[in-house]
Amino acid sequence: FNFSTGDRSVYECASQNICNQSVEGKATNTIQAMPRLFYKSRAYAITQNFKANFGASLTTPAYLSMDWDGVGGKFLDDVNMSMIEFNPVLSLAYQDILSFAIGFRTIYSFGSFDNTLDVPHHGVGAINYMGSMKQNANVSGFGFGYNVALTIKPRELFKDMLISVTYRAKTALNTKGKLFANAEMYGALNNKGTFDMNADLNLDTDLPDIINVGVSKDFGNNRIEFAWEYTLWSNARIFAFDYTNKTFSNIHSTDPTFGTLLSLIMNGIDYSAIAYGNGWKDSSAYRLGYTYFGTTYKIMASLAYDETPAPQGKFGIPDADAYMFGLGFRKRFFNDKLDIGAGYSLALKDNRKSFIVSHDGFGQLHLLTIGAKYLW
Repeated sequence: FNFSTGDRSVYECASQNICNQSVEGKATNTIQAMPRLFYKSRAYAITQNFKANFGASLTTPAYLSMDWDGVGGKFLDDVNMSMIEFNPVLSLAYQDILSFAIGFRTIYSFGSFDNTLDVPHHGVGAINYMGSMKQNANVSGFGFGYNVALTIKPRELFKDMLISVTYRAKTALNTKGKLFANAEMYGALNNKGTFDMNADLNLDTDLPDIINVGVSKDFGNNRIEFAWEYTLWSNARIFAFDYTNKTFSNIHSTDPTFGTLLSLIMNGIDYSAIAYGNGWKDSSAYRLGYTYFGTTYKIMASLAYDETPAPQGKFGIPDADAYMFGLGFRKRFFNDKLDIGAGYSLALKDNRKSFIVSHDGFGQLHLLTIGAKYLW
């Protein structure tokens, strides 16, 4: 798979900034259910001043799905990585002023890959090969972590105001699975070798540390909210993979030494050079929200700016800064016991500096959310 003319790979084009040919390719539409279920108990009095409640959630904290059609993105062709998180939480409140909560995170991660990688090679002695691997793999595994939160209601100083801080600790996901690959290696003097490989795949991913600070203030029937989210991507692994227990078959080459040196050749491949998370930086998101409270309904609107952690112009998962706009509506029924709502948001991705650029320099992400809440 070549990004431009000749034998230059996507990796070479991005890392050396030497390819500028326009090619046709796009990510096909993907429809995927992403469950988000929440439960919260009533408050139980412990003493006159302290109350406690507990809750639990079943959510999808992260998700990657892409099916690429055309040239220029085969390294992310037919990639699907899902995470499901179960998060029980216990909270303790002092009067109506201060509350603290702690939760335990259990995350199950699973995914499949059917993509192509061009890989650089350091060489074996006088032999120097370039590699291209079309791989098919499945992985799964668990990760465990925690989250804490603090909410303050300074009622004596600022009426109808809330200040909240949450922290989600980095959670390591060490997934394992099986991989099958069809590989081609190109060496000096036009030598070429092809082979099949079966291996155990170790894929390490981290959900990074996340800090959220939020402030809300009510003005009659109106509420203004502001939130800042800081994600420590630079301290997290992003799809760090390794192959073990490799076995080879169906070996063909114009080089008579290719088969005997195949294990050494494979050990010389520099997988770290094509790690998707190379150069990722910490990022911030800034969100502003407005809510109008009617008698049995709410009208909501939002603006947000979300920085990308991915370096622009470099090989990896293509991403860009996002400018987001949202609208929402909620309505209560059956004596306020049932609450149904819907929201729509549009994110404009400014990818003009990315090594994969759309025709007009902006990508779009449309998100429609429908939710229901029942109180008893």
